[in-house]
Amino acid sequence: MKRRDWAPTLFLSLSLADPIKVITIGLLEGISLQSINHLVQSNYCQLQASFSLSTRRKPEELIDTISNTLPDIIIIAGGTNQGASRSVLRLANYLSLAIGLLPEELHPEILFVGNENLREDIESLLGGSQHLHIAPNIRPNLTDENIAPAAKMFEEILEKVQAGKITGFSRLRDLSTEHFLPTANAFGRTIQFLSHVVDFPKGVLGIDLGATNISVAAAFSGKLTLNVFSELGMGRGLKNVLLETHLDQIKRWIPLNISDKDILNYLYNKAHQAQTLPALEEDLAIEQAVARQAIRLAIGKSIPSFPKDALYPLPGTVPWFDRIILSGSTLSDAPRTAQSLLMILDAVQPVGVSTIVLDQSNIASAIGASAEINPLLSVQVLESNAFINLATVISPVSKVKKKGTILRLQMIREGEKQPIVEVEAGAFISIPLPMGKAADIFIQPLQNVDIGLGRGNGGWVRRVVGGRFGLIIDARGRAIEMPADPQARIEQLREWQQVLVDA
Repeated sequence: MKRRDWAPTLFLSLSLADPIKVITIGLLEGISLQSINHLVQSNYCQLQASFSLSTRRKPEELIDTISNTLPDIIIIAGGTNQGASRSVLRLANYLSLAIGLLPEELHPEILFVGNENLREDIESLLGGSQHLHIAPNIRPNLTDENIAPAAKMFEEILEKVQAGKITGFSRLRDLSTEHFLPTANAFGRTIQFLSHVVDFPKGVLGIDLGATNISVAAAFSGKLTLNVFSELGMGRGLKNVLLETHLDQIKRWIPLNISDKDILNYLYNKAHQAQTLPALEEDLAIEQAVARQAIRLAIGKSIPSFPKDALYPLPGTVPWFDRIILSGSTLSDAPRTAQSLLMILDAVQPVGVSTIVLDQSNIASAIGASAEINPLLSVQVLESNAFINLATVISPVSKVKKKGTILRLQMIREGEKQPIVEVEAGAFISIPLPMGKAADIFIQPLQNVDIGLGRGNGGWVRRVVGGRFGLIIDARGRAIEMPADPQARIEQLREWQQVLVDA
């Protein structure tokens, strides 16, 4: 038998390093500055400061900020290709003065993504070294955003900065088939890939919960929105979670009587020793409660960047996502998959009809890193048991609080009609539907309740595929309201947990 020639392939993604410090400078706060800030927030970066002419900040503030923070990268934008020039050059002059005060070894990388007619002037002001990078205008006109070329160059700059910070980085990069891809971007690529088979206005949502970062990727018909929150996470990021939330918002998800002191002691210790695992039932309850709140914070920050024409059954909710993909050890390594499912239902609070999928081996990012070279491999892995379908979830919502029956549904499986199920307001129930088995479901909303098809509109949902916990009806309302009495709250949480234990 003739031996087949083959060559090993290595794809690498990176998330271990400290966030890159970035300062952004734009002409107008709601246009060019907004675009480059979103570019920064879709990578592992810390936005140290933003400057624009519209904020009327003094030039000395820019100079002082650069001198004090010593950013790794500075991005400057502004002016359409036929627009402002003098204002942009004035900002560049301030930047040139600030950088001139720094020693050469502390000079940041500079990315210019503004008026393309100013290229020679910018090179004259800021060039003369290998630190200046110029990409096509991120805002060629007032209505269009051309982010892809800037994003590609920004990734290359991030890779260059990381190479100077991490020992052995350059060697690994040389071994890789492609350049290093930030883990968040690779994860986003997987979510983007999955969204191509989902018809708009539905989309695909991905949540990667890490120790220092939370990545929220939302894609609609191939168009990706990626947000990386370097200040949030289940390790060092916990300090910022605690700064942005009230302790009661964490306690509401804990089904045990634990003192405020014990909760804070555990969380501060976890922030300093991210590698530690919860050893007690109380520790696990605290960790899973704060995971819910961290995800809710990230989702809340991400919603403004989602498409305005997506389907939002209620103001302030997430749009209708056909699939929700979960990744990250807190979610994938929970002692029981029921805990993983309940964490995401409590945190995201989806609407409409969604399938919840767990990336139990945390390989979604690796799939994204390899997809550009070997998309067939990506498809095969996505269809394997590396991803587990936890449940299909139907989440009826309404603008007003309802009582009594709000939903009737009937399942038809293998040609046989199942008994009609009546769903009461506030219910959280599981209907058996074996893993991998498909069923058609007729849904009849009552009292102008919305299941994602418009108030009071129902109909058939075809080929609903069963998951680990069958079909879940989550009629707890949006947003979920918890009992004010602590003991009643604990009993309610335990009741919801028991629904999945019995499924």
